[in-house]
Amino acid sequence: MRNAVQLDATTILTVDNSGCIGEKEADCVQVPNEIVAYFAARVALLEQWCAGAEPTHLVLANFTGEAAWTDYVKGCERLFEEIGKDLPPITGSTESNFSALQSGLSLTMIGKKKFTPTIKGCSYFIIGRPLVGQQVIDYSRDIASLSELNALLQTSVIKALWPCGSKGIGVEIVAFTGQQFDCAVDKTSSAGPATAVLVAVEESDVTQLYKIISAPIYRLT
Repeated sequence: MRNAVQLDATTILTVDNSGCIGEKEADCVQVPNEIVAYFAARVALLEQWCAGAEPTHLVLANFTGEAAWTDYVKGCERLFEEIGKDLPPITGSTESNFSALQSGLSLTMIGKKKFTPTIKGCSYFIIGRPLVGQQVIDYSRDIASLSELNALLQTSVIKALWPCGSKGIGVEIVAFTGQQFDCAVDKTSSAGPATAVLVAVEESDVTQLYKIISAPIYRLT
């Protein structure tokens, strides 16, 4: 697992936070609140898949204000529509006593173990470009598609995956594979809200990977 917490034999907990990103004047990155929640849910979902789990419940901690709640829920709905699944039960809390100058959201996802990831006997690939901040909006076509990843997980083409974050691709490669690899991507680049994902695929399934994935693919060598 990456950042997931295993609470018992089957229950997996994942979390993602977003600060200073949203619709408030003082936010560092100006984007709709719906998009903020979508990408927070994206990271938490990829962490669930990394742990071999599927989400069952969502919990939102909303520090932006009551007006943002509906859009945050819409962002979560958008994510589950993308992978063709119903939105799990969603609950949470909003800070309504005080008004912050900048937006803040924390999303917790609870899931259940469904499969056991493995990297044994696999080749490794990066799917998607590492992007952060405004790049996420400007180069959205280069982001690893959740619907495509889900399809390849469901058919066992992808044996394991590992979302990449702000520490850089190189750090994630070592954490995922236990080895140093080269790739045609700057290994110090931040992948922000998991715009790039590491995957393990058996060599016999590599053709299927390239057939399904629309984002850039980089083989580790």
